[in-house]
Formats: sequence, structure tokens, C-alpha cells
Amino acid sequence: MYLKRLHIQGFKSFADKTKIEFKKGITGIVGPNGSGKSNVSDAIRWVLGEQSIKTLRGNKMEDVIFSGTDKRKPLGYAEVTIVFDNKDGTIPIEYSEVSVTRRMFRSGESEYYINKNACRLKDIKELFMDTGVGKDGYSIIGQGRVDEILSTKSEDRRHIFEEAAGIVKYKTRKEESEKKLQKTEENLVRINDIVFELERQVNPLENQAVKARSYLEIAQRLKKLEVNFYIREIDRLKEELISIEKERKKTNNNIEENLNIKETIETKYFSIKNKIENINNSIEKLQEEKYSIQNNIEKKDNEFAICNEKEKFYLEERDRLNREKESFLKEKEKLLIEKEEMEKELDRKNIMLTELRDDYFKETKFLEEIIDEIKLKEKNIQEKKDSIIKIYNLISDKKNKINSLETFKQNIRSRLTELEKEIDILKNEKMEKTSLVDGLYIELESIKRSLNSCKNKKNEDLENKKEIENKYNILLKEIDGKRGLLQGKISNYNLLKNMEEDYEGYYKSVRNLLLASKKDPKLSTGIIGVVGELIKVDEKYEKAIEITLGSSIQNVLTNTEEDAKEAIQYLKNNKLGRVTFLPLTSIKGRKFSINIKEIEDEGAIGIASQLVKFDERYRNVFDYLLGRTLIVEDIDSAMKIARKYNHSIRIVTLAGELFNPGGSITGGSMSKSSTNILNRKTRIDELIKEIKDLKEELVLYERKKDKLDTSLNNLEKSIEEGDKKAQSLNIQIIKIENEITKLTQYNEKNDAYILKYNDEINKLKEEEKDINLQVNNLNLELINLNKDKDLIDETISKGMEKFQSEKDIKEEADRKVTDFKIEINSLEKSISFLKNGIENTGKNYENVLNNITNREKDYEKNLIKMEELKNIKGKIKKETDDLNLSLSSCSTKLDELKKEKEKSMESFILEERKLKEIEKNINVFEKEVNRLDINYTKYSVKIESNMSRLLEDYEMDYEEALNYKMDIIDMDKAQKEIKKLKNDIKNLGTVNLGAVEEYKKLKERLDFIQVQKKDLLSAKDGLKKVIKDIEKEMEQRFMKNFNVIKQNFNQVFRELFGGGKADVYLIDEGNSLSSGIEIMAQPPGKKLQSLSLLSGGEKSLTAVALLFAILKTKPTPFCILDEIDAALDEANISRYTNYLKSFSDKTQFIMITHRKGSMEMADVLYGITMEEEGISRMVSIKLSDKDSEKAS
Repeated sequence: MYLKRLHIQGFKSFADKTKIEFKKGITGIVGPNGSGKSNVSDAIRWVLGEQSIKTLRGNKMEDVIFSGTDKRKPLGYAEVTIVFDNKDGTIPIEYSEVSVTRRMFRSGESEYYINKNACRLKDIKELFMDTGVGKDGYSIIGQGRVDEILSTKSEDRRHIFEEAAGIVKYKTRKEESEKKLQKTEENLVRINDIVFELERQVNPLENQAVKARSYLEIAQRLKKLEVNFYIREIDRLKEELISIEKERKKTNNNIEENLNIKETIETKYFSIKNKIENINNSIEKLQEEKYSIQNNIEKKDNEFAICNEKEKFYLEERDRLNREKESFLKEKEKLLIEKEEMEKELDRKNIMLTELRDDYFKETKFLEEIIDEIKLKEKNIQEKKDSIIKIYNLISDKKNKINSLETFKQNIRSRLTELEKEIDILKNEKMEKTSLVDGLYIELESIKRSLNSCKNKKNEDLENKKEIENKYNILLKEIDGKRGLLQGKISNYNLLKNMEEDYEGYYKSVRNLLLASKKDPKLSTGIIGVVGELIKVDEKYEKAIEITLGSSIQNVLTNTEEDAKEAIQYLKNNKLGRVTFLPLTSIKGRKFSINIKEIEDEGAIGIASQLVKFDERYRNVFDYLLGRTLIVEDIDSAMKIARKYNHSIRIVTLAGELFNPGGSITGGSMSKSSTNILNRKTRIDELIKEIKDLKEELVLYERKKDKLDTSLNNLEKSIEEGDKKAQSLNIQIIKIENEITKLTQYNEKNDAYILKYNDEINKLKEEEKDINLQVNNLNLELINLNKDKDLIDETISKGMEKFQSEKDIKEEADRKVTDFKIEINSLEKSISFLKNGIENTGKNYENVLNNITNREKDYEKNLIKMEELKNIKGKIKKETDDLNLSLSSCSTKLDELKKEKEKSMESFILEERKLKEIEKNINVFEKEVNRLDINYTKYSVKIESNMSRLLEDYEMDYEEALNYKMDIIDMDKAQKEIKKLKNDIKNLGTVNLGAVEEYKKLKERLDFIQVQKKDLLSAKDGLKKVIKDIEKEMEQRFMKNFNVIKQNFNQVFRELFGGGKADVYLIDEGNSLSSGIEIMAQPPGKKLQSLSLLSGGEKSLTAVALLFAILKTKPTPFCILDEIDAALDEANISRYTNYLKSFSDKTQFIMITHRKGSMEMADVLYGITMEEEGISRMVSIKLSDKDSEKAS
């Protein structure tokens, strides 16, 4: 794998689309400061996922988008594509060529692509993870990366070692697993809370469910017995009603005769009434017509006003078009001038190019001539050198012997000096280390005092935490109590709400009809609701209103008789039973026959219809049901009033006793099913308020709990911080004790070295005496040979001076030829840029001419629209005049109809008087019928009462009850059993019938949650095992590769520095996965010391040595070196480049540099220029064959 291409567009100073081709080997990128060469490195960082704007040398991420210059507009996005050759499959996807693209818009939106397929930033990071490539890898090394290695924080150096060790993927997986583990533990806490709450609810519900099942068994037997009792009573009462019906029929015949007379009068009466209504309709139609004409006149006036506004708009548009035309004419002149100026500049640069090419050819010819001359002189000098080679060999042999002895002698002197200095250094170091040990002992005592202080603070915090936890537990119990109460209220509310929605407590037939109407929109349209739902009753009057309504409480209101008919048909078709309907269009209210004021002082409370609240639309219905019933305080008041009015009115007491017209009295105990229907809505509203109050109380408790939570958290943080501080202090103590041990051992080693060095000094002094004797003898032999040598050397020296002079001339000519090439290349690009500018200006000129033509066309269209508007205004004026004439005619007709209506009203009043006289006669007969009705009602009420009891208690009508009919011989025995069953139900107390289903649902949910809890615990154990396995694998891989890097670092360091030694080691060897990494270096002639104590150049070369050691351990496919050679001197540059060359067969290098030594090592050089201010451009030179080519 290697880096093949880089495409940049809109990134920083690379405004234009730029393509850079990379080959294997070493590529150099050079250019003056500020030309944008480091932007190439930034582009590669950015496309590989860099998110740190500080690393990218900006203030915000939008800074990477080209921001424009004085001549160029800013671009809307930046895009970089990097292309890799992946034939060796280094990148784990099945493509031989892999491209990665990153695009960012000014809106902040980013897009990422792998081989033109959209992806996430995470996908790109994972693609290059552990390859050394990527924003955190060691394939891009700039001054920031070097600074990271040189950082005083040893922890900062870990990233590059982790990438080289190939554990980044494992580290990422470990972090993801730790997040999942944390999430799982949080879910377990929530699950435990839910389990606790469900278990608290399940136990009481189980008891309630058992009680509910017992209740249902007793109620079923009671139902059979009571239903048969009601059937017998209803059959007896029906026979009584048949005899009353015969008497009522005779009286009704008399009423029929009088009604026939009334019908004749009514015919004439309604004829006149219809005529008046027709006149009224005609008047109403004319008034509507008049109103319509007035509206049309107003619309025409509005249309005329709109035409005036349009006329104003068209005039303004005409002015705008004239102004824009003038603006484009000015722009046209400006473009002509710009084009002429650019054409002049193009001519000037073409002339310059011709001159430069002439100079280039002349200088090339001169260079060839000077090369030939140099070759000739070089040959002459070589001939003279050959003639005296024998003399030089003799002199050289003697000198080499002397030099060898002198060098050996010098080495002895140097070694003696070095040993003496080393002894002094060792003695000084021993004094320093002894002083450091003393200081460390003082520091150790101080840290131990701080540690004791931490322990005391922790004990205080633990006591405070225990006190707050006690308060917290008490508060939790109070909150649980409130929550339990709230849960009970919510259960009751849900039960009542479900009963309301399911119409529990209603007759089976009524309930079936209402449930069906919810599903059938056609059926529900005509049904308004049930009587019991449409009234609100004070608790004081609930029992009285229940008795008054009886079974009518479950009557259904409809809009019309037709709606009732459709509902009855639906009940028949689906065999759902019988229901009583109250159509609003047919029900007439019944008024109380006695003035209520007359009986106010006798314990009367009021008419039943006046004691309830309802919508006024239903006034007739509730007057019909309640308007003829008097509500009184008690049974004594009821008896007095009944006797006073001869038992002719219906009376109900607050306790529920019923006094029927005719004298019958109903009383005793009663079921509460009907009352539940009346007070259900009230109880729901009360529960909503109680639930709200409890929730508000819980909020206050929760706030107290939160405060205690905060206090506990603060204390826990304080304890945790104290533990961390204590841990940190313990680590410091260990470090100091380790440092004292190291320093003591170091001093002991120094003492041994001093003894060794003194022995070596004595031996070297003896060798120095022998060497001095040999050198004196050799110097005598050289005196004669040097005389001959001097004569020949003088001749050669003169020839060499001339040769060197001509060689300098050749180098200057060579430099000029190169400069001419660069200038010609730059000028050709400038000429190309001018040609493009002239072409663009021509296009802009054409656009301006088109704009001028378009404005002239729009002006003509505007004139046509103005003429059309004038015609429309004339048409509107004519239509308005016609409408005013129609309005006058309509007013005249209205006056005539009003006069005709006055005449008809006189005849209508006369017929109305006759009708009232015949109605008076009918009234006398109706009173007689009313008397019979009272007697009929007395028995009907009893039948209805028994049927109501059937419906109220068992939700069935008479026909359905017959299905339960049994042959009961002894009714007294049956009544005793009924009484016993009722006592059994009473002894059961309050029964929650919903508990059976609620217990089942809650138990199922608890079982389901328990399974989830088990799964979470299993997942938790699995995650812990995964994390442990990952850590083990990470530690093995890291230590294996770290030890290899350690060995390679020492080897590379010695090769780069020409000696010395270097080491890397873990600060905390027991914790290899998080320990910081320390670097120690000992350049030749210096002692082993920390990286921070080295000089700037030594630091940089040490960092380079470490990077080469990592590359040697795990080579990366390519490596970008961004001016890391800046701090190296010339000697170190040579070592650096030679070492770089040795790696180039395995790793592709891209150097960003301005050092000559580094440039000479490159196979290809890219030059960054800024011919246009703020815009970076590239020129490439392949140094192997000197062919120049432009980078596209």
C-alpha cells in the first residue's frame, strides 16, 4: 500500500482544484514561508478525520474553507480526496484502489465518502485503525507531533506507542464495552426499582382477587332468587292495569269528538298563518337579494381599488426597468476597458517570455562550452599528478605513520582528560544526589503529614454521610407511603374511568347500544347520550333524584324520532334487548300542577328539575322526567304535603321514600348501582384533584430527597476526592522512596567508576612515553622528502586555482539555467491565467448585452398591461351602475309586501279566539283522563319499580328475566335465603371486582421484568469478561511491541548520534495500559539524562530517532514529515537524510522542508508558489531526469 494521489479543492489557500501525484520513494514539498506548503499536510490530516481545529492551525472548523482574497470570492465548501494503492490488501476492503473523501460546507455540515459511497467519520477512523495511518497515527509527523514526544507529560507520549503496538482497536472496543457495562448497570438499578414497586403492589392485589371471586359466586345465586321474586310481582300488577285501561278508553272518545270540531277551526287558522308565513318568506328573500346586491356593489368597488393599486405597481416597475438598463450599460463599458487592459498585459508577458527563452538558450550554450574547457584542464592536472605520484606515496607513508602515532597519542591525552573530567563529574553528581536525597526525605515527611490530614477529613465526611443517609431512608419511607396512596387513587380513578368508558352499571341493552354507537359513526350521529350522563347532581340530592328518575336514569336521548327509530331497528337486528328513547323533537316538558310557593313552609325543597344541572338544550327532557316531582326533607314532611293535596302529586324524600299519586308509598333499603352512575363523574373529578394534590406533595418530598441526594453526592465526591488525593499521595511516597533508592544506588555505582577510571589513567601515561620516542625518529626522515614535495605541490596548486575558477563559473551558469526554467514556467502559467480572464470577461460582456435586451422587452410588456388595466376599470364602472338600479327596484317591492302582511294579521287574530274556546272544552275532558291516568300510573310505577330493580340490580329486562324463571313453591324460604346471601355479601365488605384482572396483568408484568433482570445480569457478567479479555490481549501486544521499540530506539539513537545510548521505560511498570512513558538519552560525551535536559537540536534528533525506531518496529505504508528537520544542524541533517533513505524502500516519505540537505535527498520535488496573492499553486520537478512538468 502507498499514497497514490491527493485532490484538494477549496481547502485553506488551495482555492482551485489541485491534483498531486505521489510515487514510491521520497517526495519533497518546498516553498517560501506563507506559501501554503504545510496546508498539504493539514489536508491529509483533515481527510483522515482530524477534528481538532487547533491541530489544523485555525480558530473554528469553517477556517479550513477558502475564505477569499481581494480578487476572489470565498468558496462555499472545502473538499479533499486521498487515494491509496491497496493491491497488497493493507486496508481491509476488497478494492485495489481506495479513495477517502471529506467535504465540508459553510453551514457546518460535513460529508464523508469511501470509494464515493457515503459513510460516517467513525467508518474512516476504523478503516485505518492500527495501521499507523490516520489522524492519531505516526504516519503524519509535524512539529506538533514532535512536541508531543518531547512533552514533559509522559502520558502524552502513549498515543504513538499504542498505535505502533496495534492496540487502538482493542482500546476502542474496551471503551465501548465499558460504556455498555455502565448502561447495563443503570438499567439494573431502574429494573430493581420497578421490581420493588411491583412486588409491593402484587401482594395486596392477590388478596383482593380471592375476595372478588367469592363475591361473584354469592352474587350469582342471589341473582336467580331475586329475579324470580320480581317476575311474580310484575305479573300480578299487569292484571290490575287491564281494568283501568277500559275506563280510560271511554273518556278518550269524548275528547275525540271535540278534537274534530277543533280541527275544522285549525284548518282556517293555519291557512291564514301559512299565508302570513309566505309573505314573511317573500320579504326575507327580497331582503337577502337586497343584501346580495349591496355586497356585489362593495366587491366591484374593491376590484376598482385593486386596479388602481396595479396601475401604481406597473408605473413603479417601469421606473425600475429604466434604472436597471442604465446600470447594465455602465457595466458594459467597464467590461470593455477591463478586457483591453488584460490584452495589453498579455502582449507584454508574451514579449517577456520570448526574451527569457532567448536568454535561456544563450546560457545553455555557454554552459556546454565551459564544461568542455573544464574537462581539458582536468586532464592536464591529472598528468602532472601521475608524474610525482611516487614521491607523494613515500611522503604519505611516513606521514601516515607519524599521524597514526600522533592520533594514538592524542587519543590517550583525550582519554586522560575525559577520565579526569568524568571523575570530577562523578564526584559532583554524588554531592548533588546526596543533597537531593536529603531534600526528598524532607518532602516525604511533608507528604505523610498531608496523608494523615486526608484520612481525618475522610472520617469526618463518613460520619456526616451516615447521618444524612438516616434522614434519606426516613424520607424514602414517607415517599413510599405517599406513592402507595397515590397508586391506590390512580387505581380507583382508572377503575371508574374504565367503568365510565365501558358503561358499567347500565342495563345490558343500553350498554350494548352505547358501545356500538362508538364504533358506528352513522348510529352515533343521532344519539346524544344517557340521562345519567347528562345531569350533575349535588351529593345531598343524589338518592332523591335516583328514586325520581327510576329506570329513566338509563333512558337514551336522541336528536329526532327518526334517530330513535334507527336505534330501535339496530337493537332488533342485533338482538341486543330493549331501550327507552327520548327524542328532543317529540318530548314536551311537564310543569308542576301546584304553585311551589304555596308549600314552601311545609318542608318542601323544590321541583326535582330545578335541583339538577344540565344543558338548556335538554330542558324539555328533564322537565318531562323531573318536572312533576317534588323533593322534600323527610318522610313526615312528605306525608303532610301528600294529605294536603289529596295524594295527587308525586313526592320524593332526601332519604329515598316515594309517595305516588293515588296514595301508595315506596321505601326501605336500596342498591347503589344507580347512584354510582350519578356520582361517577363527580368522584372522577374528586380523584383527579386528590391525585394532583398527592403528586404536588410528592414533588415537595422529591425536592427534599434531591437536596439530600446533592448533599450525599457532595460528601461522596469529597470522600472520593480524598481517596484520590490519598492515593496520589501514596503514589508520591512510593515514587520518592523509589527515587531515594535509585539515587543511593547511583552514588554507589559512581564510587566504583572512580576507582576504575584512576587505574586506567596510570596505564595510559606509560603508553604516552613510548609513542613520543617513535615520533621523533620519523620526523627526521620526513625533512628530506618534504623539500622535493614542496616544489611539485607549488606547480599543482597553480593549476588547481585556474581549474577551480572555471568550475565556479560552470556552477553559476548551471544555476542561471535552472532559474530561467522556473521563470519561464511561472510566466507561461501567468499567460494562461490572463487568457482565461479575457475569455471570462467576453462571456460577462455577452451576459450584460442579454440583460439590456431583456429589460427593453419587459418595458414593452409593461405598456401592454397598462392598456389592459384601463379597459378592465371601464367594465367595472358599468357593472356597478347596473347593480345600483337593481337595488332601487328591490326596495320598492319590499314596501308593497309589508302592507299586504298587515291585512292578513287582522283575520288571523279572529280565528285564534275561536280556537281558544274549543280548547277550553277539551281541557275539562282531559282532567277526567288525568284522574284515570293517576290511578293507571300508580300500578305502572309499581311495575316500573320492579322492572327498574331488575335492571338496576341485574341489568336485564322482563323478557330476559323469564329465562331465569324457576318453580319456587315456598317463597318465604326463598326470601330467607335472599336475606342470608345479602348478609354474606355485606360481611365481605368493599370488593374490588377489577382486582382479578388487575392482579393477572400485574403478575405477568412482574414475571416479565424478572426475566429482563436475569438477562441484564447475564449481560453484565459477559461484558466484564469481554473487558478483562481485551485488557489481557492489549497488555500482551503492548509489552511485546514496546520492548521491540525499546531495543530499536537504542540502536537507531547510537547510529544517528554516532554513539551514546538511549532508553524508554514505563513510569508505572505494574500498570502498563495507562502508565506514562519516560525517555532517557545519553549523547556521546554526556551523562544519561531526561529528555527535558537536552539541547533543542539533541531533543529533535532524539525524537526523530524514536520515530525511526517505531517505523522499524511497525513500518507504515507512507509517512509525512512536516518540517521536523527545522531544528537540526547540517551535520545532523546528513545523518537524518541518510537514515531516511534507508527506510524509503519500505515506506513512502513525503517531506515538507526548506533545508537544502533534505531537498537533495528527494526523488521528486513539488514547489509551492503564490503567483496570485492568497492562492497556492504547485510545480513539480522529477530530479531523476530533470524533466519539468506542471501539477494539474
